[in-house]
Amino acid sequence: MESKGKITILIVEDDSGNRMLIADVLASKGYRPIEAKDGEEAIALTRQKRPDLILMDLSLPRLDGWEATRRLKADADLKDIPVIALTAHAMAGDETKALDAGCDGYISKPINVWSLVEEIEGYLKS
Repeated sequence: MESKGKITILIVEDDSGNRMLIADVLASKGYRPIEAKDGEEAIALTRQKRPDLILMDLSLPRLDGWEATRRLKADADLKDIPVIALTAHAMAGDETKALDAGCDGYISKPINVWSLVEEIEGYLKS
């Protein structure tokens, strides 16, 4: 696997505080975070930057994370990029709905900054 410094992770999150926290945690561990505020921006940045992994909030303005994930997974050039739902949708059945929408994994909010990187690394290895 590449060195962490070459691994780009797209953080799709409409809350600027959450985006900054996640970006800071990832950068401190040697990853290259890039950020999008909504699903439309996420799709555009994914096409342009080809991140190694996407952390996708599901409740987003303009285009929600559910639909953004479906569109990414329907694109033959982008479908192999892992999309991990990072969401406050933590009710029974929400993880299944996220996986059905095409997400490759699921992390519920509030995030645990101590275990976030470990969880992400598990998805990068698979």
